[in-house]
Amino acid sequence: MKINKIIISNFKGIREPISISPALFTCIVGKNDVGKSTILKAIDLFLNDSSLSADDCNIYSGSNIISIDIVFHCEDTSITIDDTVNTTLSAEELYNEDNCLQIKKVWDTSSKIIKAKYFIKRKKYAEHDFIMLDERNLISLCKKLGIETSKANGEEYNNREKREKLRVYCQENNVGYTYEYDELPSSGQTRAKKILDVIRYLLPKFEYFRADRSLADSDNSVQKYFKDKAYKLLKDEINTNDVEIAIKEKISEVLSTITDKINQVVSAEEQVTAQVDFDWSKLITTIFKCKKDEGNIPLSSRGDGFRRITMMSYFEMLAEENCGDKNIIYGFEEPETFLHPETQKRLYNNLVLMTDNGYQVFVTTHSPNIVAETTIENIIFINKIDNNYIVKQKEEIDIETIVSDLGIKSNDLIFTIYDKVKCFFLLEGIDDVIAFTHTAEKYKESGKIDSTFEEKGVLLIPIGGCGAIQHWTNLQIIKKLNKPYHILLDSDKEYEEHESSNLNKLKDLGYNDEDCSVTKKREIECYIPSSYFKSLEEPIDIEYGDWDDVKKICASHALAGRLGGKKVCERHFKNLTFNQLRATFCPNENDADDEFLLIYNTLMSKINND
Repeated sequence: MKINKIIISNFKGIREPISISPALFTCIVGKNDVGKSTILKAIDLFLNDSSLSADDCNIYSGSNIISIDIVFHCEDTSITIDDTVNTTLSAEELYNEDNCLQIKKVWDTSSKIIKAKYFIKRKKYAEHDFIMLDERNLISLCKKLGIETSKANGEEYNNREKREKLRVYCQENNVGYTYEYDELPSSGQTRAKKILDVIRYLLPKFEYFRADRSLADSDNSVQKYFKDKAYKLLKDEINTNDVEIAIKEKISEVLSTITDKINQVVSAEEQVTAQVDFDWSKLITTIFKCKKDEGNIPLSSRGDGFRRITMMSYFEMLAEENCGDKNIIYGFEEPETFLHPETQKRLYNNLVLMTDNGYQVFVTTHSPNIVAETTIENIIFINKIDNNYIVKQKEEIDIETIVSDLGIKSNDLIFTIYDKVKCFFLLEGIDDVIAFTHTAEKYKESGKIDSTFEEKGVLLIPIGGCGAIQHWTNLQIIKKLNKPYHILLDSDKEYEEHESSNLNKLKDLGYNDEDCSVTKKREIECYIPSSYFKSLEEPIDIEYGDWDDVKKICASHALAGRLGGKKVCERHFKNLTFNQLRATFCPNENDADDEFLLIYNTLMSKINND
């Protein structure tokens, strides 16, 4: 179940109702203190029934009523409401006009005990509304309308069948209907109460990483997780003579997974190993050793940045562990806090990849480094004017305003050595820069080219993915400079005949075939032949093709740590030989078809024509 729309009214800094339509990955951006976290807190309040007080009302509204309305897109799961017959929400006409589940929760903060009231927006038949009727009243309405409730054998039609007969009657007799809110009582034995019980069961869970969350293994949820693992072993799996050894082994397995995720984010010199300290009388303590450390250091004694990465890695692990349960939504409040800019970007990429496993993810941030990596389609931009929230999405967003407000800058390399540059080679990310720099060096060694990019005065610059704010910012600068350039982006094609969305986006921005191109294969990682991993001293058995998401495959592989996970290009591309590179850029050995040479010659022609 995913959130399609959220309407929030009179909650914290929000006075007038605001409406947002989140994507599968949503980045809520804006300056400090504009209320980005309020949206996550509203979701938390709605889904987790978190505590609420009168102080949560907007101080300027003059009202005591807080309202949060959420529209969910959900699969039509089989449910049972008031009898043993299976049904669905759509069959019971409990969806709104857009065929979505819409639930509103309302709190009166003037009450002594603040308790939510639930409302569902549903189809209501004018004079013959039957959806909330119990069996007795269903029978009564059927008799009134001349609808038979007994089968030929004398058995009664079940309640779902009675409702279907009434539905057909209303359709055939053009009975009018509207979509209106209907309260679902939280007590009693009515059908409406039973519907509420079913809906509360179906609603997704919300895992919320708050900015002020504890950054230590004393965190209650972490301790509960570890202790649940220990309890399961005690209950189901082990001989009591080996209790402590077995628990340490099991928790160490979990810790190894978390450590792999940490090492995907931190730099090479900050790579860590970990161990667990288990004492029956104390908490379970995790201890980490970094390459540059002299000794083992408990998590509680580590810096805020490392502890934050560890906790985020814990969340990622939970997401993968619960991959069979997609009914979880994740919210991360300012995940970039205490982190180096490059680490921020890596962490952000990990959060985006959580959506590949089917999760909906919300992130709040004011980091220019993270916002720069995000596409307009995934941004909710919040500003505050005269104590009112202004929310903009998609075509409403002015990119220049975001760039200005958050201080997003173009790549400094553009200006640092401008005078020495003859041509800009604009690539998607640092992995692409690493790959093409190395490939040029190997092609020169082989005699296929006479000079590297650097020697020819070509500057390779990562400008961000197509559609990202950073991409737009860099391109605005490049357009204004009197230098030739060429843009090369991943094709992101899922099969050979597939149109490249990135190429289409570039052309929509006004670039032509001379200005830009995309890789023949899906992404730069596809140019690492899978045979390379099998030729290692300790071979890794992995298979992928030209149109596979290699980073995703490597990150989910049992040997993700050795593969480098999502950093597979950074870890391995520089090890490729000329023959390995030639085989992947030019499988048929014909120079005219060599993809690297075609790109190289395009850049050289721009220099020669300048």
